Amino acid sequence: MTVRVVHKVKRESDITYLLLGSDVVGDSPCGDKFVKFNLYVLRKQEQVKSEKQILPKELHKSRWIGSSRGWLASMNKNDSTVSLTNIFNKPTKSKRTISLPPLIRDKFEHLVNVSVSSPNEEEDCVIAVKFYGSRVNLCRLGSDSEWTRIDVPCPSFHSSTVMFSERDRRFYLNNCNPDYTGPTEFTLHSNPVLLTPVSGYKRFVFSKFLDEMPELENEKRLSRFKIQQQLVESSSGQSFIVCWFVERFTDKGEAVPWGDTSYNNKDLCKKTHKIMVFRQDTEQGIGPYTDDIGDLCIFLGDNEPFCLSAKDYPGLNPNSVYFAGHGSGFGICDLASRTIRYLSSDSTPPPGRMFWIPPTSQ
Repeated sequence: MTVRVVHKVKRESDITYLLLGSDVVGDSPCGDKFVKFNLYVLRKQEQVKSEKQILPKELHKSRWIGSSRGWLASMNKNDSTVSLTNIFNKPTKSKRTISLPPLIRDKFEHLVNVSVSSPNEEEDCVIAVKFYGSRVNLCRLGSDSEWTRIDVPCPSFHSSTVMFSERDRRFYLNNCNPDYTGPTEFTLHSNPVLLTPVSGYKRFVFSKFLDEMPELENEKRLSRFKIQQQLVESSSGQSFIVCWFVERFTDKGEAVPWGDTSYNNKDLCKKTHKIMVFRQDTEQGIGPYTDDIGDLCIFLGDNEPFCLSAKDYPGLNPNSVYFAGHGSGFGICDLASRTIRYLSSDSTPPPGRMFWIPPTSQ
């Protein structure tokens, strides 16, 4: 059995963490809970436990549903109310926990991710929650408004994620069908109070993948991968489309296509095969493949994707993509050498969702 390295660590504002979970360790005198967060600290490249922290009452019966710009979003298991907390941020005069109305969902709907716009401008901040299927929900913070449902074409945007573009001041959804020719503006007639448009962007065609993947002969071979497409933007306004290829194997090392349902998914192991980065063309929505993004690092997980500069944050590897999720553990892809290296010392991936938390000084 692999023994994980576990230390106590104080949270610092310039460190990037991977949140792996949390453990309740007691009750506070005022009725809150004391918790310790299970974290992977990139600067130290080891798994740690935080010092004892207070978990607000609003979050006692909630589960984490997403992360964006340093905020963690949770949903109450009983009444479906949503909360945002900046529990990893430096203490400020602003509220550490913001409560939102209940988010009613269909019985079998599964959540994809969460995005938050302008988190430092609470009166103008909107949270977007994307579900598998045909809808994204928006709610303005600090207002009495309910959630506004935005219907988008399905299945073209069935499993798409949502992200907020600081450059364009709008939310984007990725199109899951390269042949889709329908509308890409989804909020023309929606609630004007929200003021934050939701748009789609064009997906890469499969031929672009094949040009850069000589190990594959045709599009049929791509069926062995689950390909997640993410749009990510740097603080300088550069934008990239990142394609994340994950494959499944039996315990004998045999590849299993994602469309093959004859296997129990729990009995299969998963790993990241490749990560490809394309510079976004702001006119066409697609752009050229690149293996050089300079000193930037891209972070993919169950969080909204984000970019950091390795120059600004020691301990990060430049020209890399850090990934976590899909039941395959967490690691780093060096774009120049096209190599994948896992950071988890345990061969068993951590259970549950994993969120990269950016430095709070970002």
